[in-house]
Amino acid sequence: MKVKDVMTKEIKWVEVPGSRSDALDLLRKLGVSAVPVVKRGTEELVGMVTLRKLFEHPDEDQLAMLVDRDVPTVSPDESLEDAALKFLRSGVRRMPVLKDGKIVGIITVRDIVYRAIAEMGIERPASDLMRKHVFVVWEGTPIKAAIEIMDLAGFRGLPVINENGVMVGIIDDYDIIRVSEVEVDSKVSQMSGRSEGDSWTWDSEDRIYITKSMLKIPDKLVKDVMTKELVTITRKTPISRVAQLMKQNKVEQTPVVSSEGKLVGIVRDIDLLRALTE
Repeated sequence: MKVKDVMTKEIKWVEVPGSRSDALDLLRKLGVSAVPVVKRGTEELVGMVTLRKLFEHPDEDQLAMLVDRDVPTVSPDESLEDAALKFLRSGVRRMPVLKDGKIVGIITVRDIVYRAIAEMGIERPASDLMRKHVFVVWEGTPIKAAIEIMDLAGFRGLPVINENGVMVGIIDDYDIIRVSEVEVDSKVSQMSGRSEGDSWTWDSEDRIYITKSMLKIPDKLVKDVMTKELVTITRKTPISRVAQLMKQNKVEQTPVVSSEGKLVGIVRDIDLLRALTE
């Protein structure tokens, strides 16, 4: 199979020149963590803008300054194996598909898992691909702290445990976007100085109105926003079956549990790509 067989052809993007609010609005609408950025009036790729970048630079409003420009890309005729390798090596989840320098589609980890691996009948057990060292977060953790934990762990989602160490849910970027609001902040900046006795000149001075949009994270705990409906697998679950469960339940990770229900590992959708490359 090739990239063009599974890629998404209906592309949503933001344009430069543009603002962070343009990107925020589209990220929230699509429920994704990254979207392409193109030059206005063309289909020429500039790069990608990510939710993480917006978190890291809350005071930057110009979209051009928030774009990751050094991003991996693929062509429509590349093999899925080559695309899977690029995903695994780069750690990204979405890659623009370019033809003659213009964007013609998007391929995601989810596209390969849902449209290829789920249909391949791969019988290898999940234990071959699962991660045995699992980062978790306590259900009483504030969301703002959970965001930092996910960033430090290098994962977009983490299993949630209660005070007894029992897994009770999963939290990811989408859960956070879903409960957050876009807040618009405006302030006036005086461009020219004035002396103490010049208050009467205020109306004639040069002023600039600065407006920026920010994603306001609510003062809630992880347990208030996490996904509580868990989809779990065992070490012996076949890889294609894992992909099917991810597709049916629209999840990106499946905790691996023992016969006693104890958390022993996790399989993320990007881990399943190794079935195409090993």
